[in-house]
Amino acid sequence: MSPIYFDLSEQFLSSGVKFKYYGIARTVMEVGYELARSSADVRFVVFSPAHDRFFEVEPNIGSASETGVCDPNMPVEAKPMRFRYSFPEPHWLRDALYPLVSTVMKRICLRRWRRAIPEGSLREVDLSGQILVSLGRPKMMADYLVALDKQNIRTRFYPLIHDMIPLHEFAHPRQSMFARNFAHDNGIVINHAEKVMTNSHFTKTEVEKFSASGHLPDIPPVVPVPLPHELRPTDEAVDVDIPDTPYFLGVGVMTGRKNLECILQAMLHLHDTGRPVPLFVLAGAHRKRTVAHLDKPELAPIKDKVRLILNPNQASLRRLYQKARALLIPSHMEGFGLPLGEALWLGTPGLSASAPALREVGRDLAEYFDPNEPGELAALIDKMHTDPAAYEAAKDKIRRNHSSLRTWKDVATDIIATVTASSTKA
Repeated sequence: MSPIYFDLSEQFLSSGVKFKYYGIARTVMEVGYELARSSADVRFVVFSPAHDRFFEVEPNIGSASETGVCDPNMPVEAKPMRFRYSFPEPHWLRDALYPLVSTVMKRICLRRWRRAIPEGSLREVDLSGQILVSLGRPKMMADYLVALDKQNIRTRFYPLIHDMIPLHEFAHPRQSMFARNFAHDNGIVINHAEKVMTNSHFTKTEVEKFSASGHLPDIPPVVPVPLPHELRPTDEAVDVDIPDTPYFLGVGVMTGRKNLECILQAMLHLHDTGRPVPLFVLAGAHRKRTVAHLDKPELAPIKDKVRLILNPNQASLRRLYQKARALLIPSHMEGFGLPLGEALWLGTPGLSASAPALREVGRDLAEYFDPNEPGELAALIDKMHTDPAAYEAAKDKIRRNHSSLRTWKDVATDIIATVTASSTKA
């Protein structure tokens, strides 16, 4: 079988520390670690916008990695400026200026690359006819696919799609530019794919639905490769203060689709009905709109019960899960829902919205509520906070079923099997 080239561009091109431990960058990092440790012939590449080509890298894994898991072993000084390679619709002024702007930006990227990376230290890779697996964001995949098309380089492409959430904005009369770009990028990804992988069975149904509706092109075979529950330990030091008092945890919960509003309204409901209001710890990246929402006058009675912890590393995140009374995940929609899986992996009860993907992750090990009914969440919080027997029963159920939870090795194994099945038939 041909080697598998695994794309680490998401980590190389992503901006800022806040992406290292969450979401898509996290998925790339974890699967990269498992593939590096596997017996399969896997090689690692990053795309350089300065060259419009891929280069092979030797990733740092484990304690050698800055994340404690896996990183592409690229100097941060080489990180290029990002710019789109294609657009969903023409625009006369942008299209007139684009050649000049892109030329200038490429020169800046090339200067950064040459200053940070010794000449000849990385091998340029010709991916013509080669297997390329990517778990990154569609906009990054679309850019390098367009660049490769211009050079008549066609890979055997196996992308993993994480969600179709932005396409739900098409239901509204005023379609956002983000949604149009998202559909455009996913269209490019799908048109180049030999197979499409999805991070859940729910996302598979979403991809099929939007293809049938015409928002996406015709699709090749779609294979669900569900993400795991596992949160591995790392050698990093815990870098946050863990509260001594019992607390409930939210990871990456924001206003809007992530539905922070539901948690805060549930806390107000507990306050207004005379029930104890526990501490709520919100971990994740700094979001101005979250801070602004917490400053609303109507939240004054419970604001002192909310604590923000910014950008905890993986060791800190693990400890936060372990010490929490329960995880709260109130999202209206998710493609998968890593925080719920991670909480269960560490034996922490999950109080989850009843969104389909979250039910797929939590199965019967979590408790569910209607994300539009804060009173339902308030009742579950109150039970986990004040009923020791119910709390211990929830933890015991998770302990007894731990062996059924998925690992990152399971994900890597499924990806290899998906690619191998196609290669065998080819």
